[in-house]
Amino acid sequence: MVIHREKKIGLFSSDPWSRRVKSLEDALNRLGVEVIHVLPWKVLRWGSSNFHQIVHGDVDLSELDRMVILDLGANDIGAFFNRIGLLSALTELGVKIINSVQSIILMRNKAETLRKFISAGLSIPKSLITESIEDSAEFVRNNFPCVLKPITGFGGHGVQLINREFDLDNIYDYLKFHSQMFGKGAFILQEYIVSPGFDIRSLVVKGKVIATMQRVGGEGITNNIHSGGVPRKNDIDVTALSLDVAKSVKGDIVGVDIIPDLEGNLWVLEANATPGWNGLQQVTDFDISHCIADLISKK
Repeated sequence: MVIHREKKIGLFSSDPWSRRVKSLEDALNRLGVEVIHVLPWKVLRWGSSNFHQIVHGDVDLSELDRMVILDLGANDIGAFFNRIGLLSALTELGVKIINSVQSIILMRNKAETLRKFISAGLSIPKSLITESIEDSAEFVRNNFPCVLKPITGFGGHGVQLINREFDLDNIYDYLKFHSQMFGKGAFILQEYIVSPGFDIRSLVVKGKVIATMQRVGGEGITNNIHSGGVPRKNDIDVTALSLDVAKSVKGDIVGVDIIPDLEGNLWVLEANATPGWNGLQQVTDFDISHCIADLISKK
């Protein structure tokens, strides 16, 4: 059977020299796909009456068949809205964006992601989303120890376990400091799920669970690979749950974070629109980049 593939795919990343980008580029090239690297801060958008052009160097990005968003970056609000506008414009010009702009915005907002999980009937830890320091402090007192998260962020940045009596005694100062550093005026608080010492990451691509792993240890509450978590093979079936999570956020490429409790119940923590797979590759005996390239390049 002949497989028809897109001819030209852009890889949108602020670090085109990373292992993830290079491995995906190589895999796409082996499938006969031309790869265009797109550095977000080097893109120019030209506009006037009846004219709109988006270029990167001498490449007209509207000529791409698809563009895969490997990292959005843009912690500053101006750059964030510029990049969202760029991707929206390319969508209007007929370029297929993976993940879609709507899906990226949704997963960038942890509060909205939780709302989608709830609407889909997924199991999440008891959560409070609020701008009120008073109500946040009351949640901490009634659910100590608990987890504090910022509305936006990735890689475990800003996720804190409130488990010290000192923090409880000084909870208003703690919350104010977290808001200034990470939360920017809003709080997500969740009950703390006691796990067997690991969480689970799964990678969903185009409606298929590509790979899963357990992440053990790490610095602080997160077992994220970037914070020192150690990957190991996963023997817990999270296929159906992972697919439900990806469906709830309408993502084509989704990293799903799941935590088991001591009774074996599975709780959904987060969905990531720009997941890495270096840790997954360490415990997987096939080329994940090739699998992703195969799925995203098919017409």
